[in-house]
Amino acid sequence: MNRRWLFGLVGLICLGTVGYNAVSIVAATPEEILRRSFSCPGESKAEAKDFQVLTVRKWEKGIVALARGQCPGEASTFQKESSLQPVLNYRVVKRQGMEWNLTGTGSALSQNFEKSKSGKSNKKLIQYNVGRTEPKAKEKHTVFYGEILSPSVASVEVAFDNGKVLRDTGVDGMLLLVAPGATAICDVRALGVDHQILQRDEPIPVRSTSGMNTCQPISGQL
Repeated sequence: MNRRWLFGLVGLICLGTVGYNAVSIVAATPEEILRRSFSCPGESKAEAKDFQVLTVRKWEKGIVALARGQCPGEASTFQKESSLQPVLNYRVVKRQGMEWNLTGTGSALSQNFEKSKSGKSNKKLIQYNVGRTEPKAKEKHTVFYGEILSPSVASVEVAFDNGKVLRDTGVDGMLLLVAPGATAICDVRALGVDHQILQRDEPIPVRSTSGMNTCQPISGQL
């Protein structure tokens, strides 16, 4: 996708708006944050190569972006050096006064790599990951991000543990949702053109510090 178009979209979002980790990057514009490559997960801490912003979306307190880059993987038995593999990275950017702050970020291995590595087609229709803020964070949010793997999927609906239900049609096949106040996802449904359920997941419940399940029974409610 054309980067110039993406950053133009960011500019439009700025006019309309007066993680996983706690991050301390502050900038005058969101473009300054989104242009930077992300650090690869693991021990290397190297910056991802071939960095590319895939999609930029609005959320109620700013913008969220999804990017892809190449990071070193583990070397196999037959390789002396590790090969590069595609990694997805999300960034939650919040506006505070005249400044923009990176308030959350996280990374996960791209499903496209897993599929090509195994040489087998994946029967899953979507592949997704979940990013959360730290337990002690004052303002919590949960990020749902990933990829649509089949053209039969028209949209994806996600229920969060704070009662919010959000839907994404997958811009250029990429999934990206932010739910402020949520600490986990409770239900994921891949929907077809006629809103029929093609795939449904109810992830393992996240428990609060008191040991209680943060998700309420939702089967049949959506």
